Amino acid sequence: MRSIRRDLALFVLLLASPTAQAEEAYDDVSTPTVRRNVPVEHVVEEGDTLWDLCEDFWQEPWRWPNVWALNPHVTNPHWIYPGDILRLLPPEGQEVVAGEPLKLVTYTIDAATASQVSINEGFIAEKELKRSGTLKYSTIAKRYLFQGEPVYLEFENKDEVRIGQQFSVYTVIHDVVHPVTDELLGQKIQVLGIVEVDRVDDHVVTGHLARSFNEIERGALLTPLLNHYQVVSPKQNLLDLQGLLVSSFRDIREIGQFHVAFIDKGAKDGVQIGNRLFVLRRGDGYVELEEEFQAKLPWEQVGELLVVETQDRNSTVLVTRSTVELHVGDRVEMQRNY
Repeated sequence: MRSIRRDLALFVLLLASPTAQAEEAYDDVSTPTVRRNVPVEHVVEEGDTLWDLCEDFWQEPWRWPNVWALNPHVTNPHWIYPGDILRLLPPEGQEVVAGEPLKLVTYTIDAATASQVSINEGFIAEKELKRSGTLKYSTIAKRYLFQGEPVYLEFENKDEVRIGQQFSVYTVIHDVVHPVTDELLGQKIQVLGIVEVDRVDDHVVTGHLARSFNEIERGALLTPLLNHYQVVSPKQNLLDLQGLLVSSFRDIREIGQFHVAFIDKGAKDGVQIGNRLFVLRRGDGYVELEEEFQAKLPWEQVGELLVVETQDRNSTVLVTRSTVELHVGDRVEMQRNY
């Protein structure tokens, strides 16, 4: 009987427009009568459909758009797969109010395209980096140095330096302060390149720039080799989390797509490389509202971030999507299972 019902449900889903059905369902979104055995989450089994699940748990199959709205990682309601985790009930403390429409969450189409080789351009160092030495001089008669050019290096302990050894070249840009709490988050580090040792003499160490990611000047600092390249692919979020956009890599007021930025949540908060977060904002896009009125407006998605590096309490993110200019202080949210 269930297989016949499922075939009929699939036939209905294929013929009907999800948007049209969603709008029809949203016209009457009263709180459904929930059976006692409805779990907060459900692991999809072979043959499951949103239509069937809503019939099994609420005896109201036409409520499938409500379940879809709770699961932004389901990009097509016609296709759910064994092993997928579906949220069936709203997050604790949030209720579906009678007459209040559920808003579908937007998502990044074809998230796999966000996979990329990430170059470590910079990060917020929560502790002072171990300083190995300094790039002091060069025979090149110009201010900015680039890949392949010779350099002279000065080390804190020259006796430990070996030919062929590589060091990361960096500079400290400035301290980063939390935009709300004024807490010192750390120092913004810009990674400039990689230097390799060619010769160790009694008075000087000679080397060359093996890689240059940015312009390098005399006086740049050296530290033991960092992880400069990392393949980053989207990874399913394991928890719900809220934070703030606290800084951008470049000192710019307006942050857009493909810019590198920083958030105030890191590995100790549960953030992992490959997690994706939404940037949320509410209010009027042109008129500044009093806080009392602004708090009554819903949060709207204005961007999406991909985590490319984590520290203990902050993370480096790549803006993979933005509908407006993003700003320091914007709210970011990680949704479980997305």
